[in-house]
Amino acid sequence: MKKSIKVAYTFVFLFAIQLTFAQNEYGTLSFNKAVNISGKQRMLTQKMGKIYLYLLNNPTDFKAKRDIKITQIIFEKQNNILEKNASSNVTKNNIKEVKNTWNKYKKFLNSSPNKEDALKIINTNTTILTYANNVVNAVISEANTKNNAIDSDVAYEDNELKQIINKAGRQRMLSQRLALYYFATKPGLKSSNSQNKLKAVYEELDAALNDLLISSFNNDRIDNALGAVMAKWEGIQKNNERLFKQGYNDKEIYDLSNDLTKLFNRITSLYEKLKVE
Repeated sequence: MKKSIKVAYTFVFLFAIQLTFAQNEYGTLSFNKAVNISGKQRMLTQKMGKIYLYLLNNPTDFKAKRDIKITQIIFEKQNNILEKNASSNVTKNNIKEVKNTWNKYKKFLNSSPNKEDALKIINTNTTILTYANNVVNAVISEANTKNNAIDSDVAYEDNELKQIINKAGRQRMLSQRLALYYFATKPGLKSSNSQNKLKAVYEELDAALNDLLISSFNNDRIDNALGAVMAKWEGIQKNNERLFKQGYNDKEIYDLSNDLTKLFNRITSLYEKLKVE
């Protein structure tokens, strides 16, 4: 009798471990990793558009030409990884929408830089960004559903962690989108819509940075990383008229957006590695 009870307890214990393990996984990825990767996809949609608009006036920058090709490869590979590991039909359908839109967007990106396709990129980049953002939200929703399916005191906190990973990751996208719309406000491309979007991106980036600074998930390493990005961002803040009145040269704003993205990528990765216990 005692032996059978011991076996039963062992079975229950192993089942609980298996359930907890499954709860934290998006296929072969952790949900934290999946939120990070899907968030990177948003950033890459904007980075590719930014590079194309940059090449319009800087066609001999061979590093930028290489970067747009490499970014396309990474985007497609990561999309396949997300699709392969998805279990929710909602997530799978959102990934398919990204792939369908990507086939159209890629044609513009692969043309020799010209004003006509540049305007198409300006007009369509938000569409693919929206679909990519839907994937992030679907991944988070999938994680939350699995969290809430078990009686866990840490479920709410873990759901909050996914949101802060998402917010930090979104800053990478905004860093690239800021430069995209900087180039979109150049003579020949400028419109009232592109001007408004540039200001909206600036304001969202600034507000979200304040949210990250007061997050309860911050530790010493995250605080140090936030300090580094604040130092960079304050330089933009103090003279933001340079941003809104074409005060940067092309290479300067191009590199600045990449520097901000790297800093926010570091912060997002640090949040991704956190565990709620």
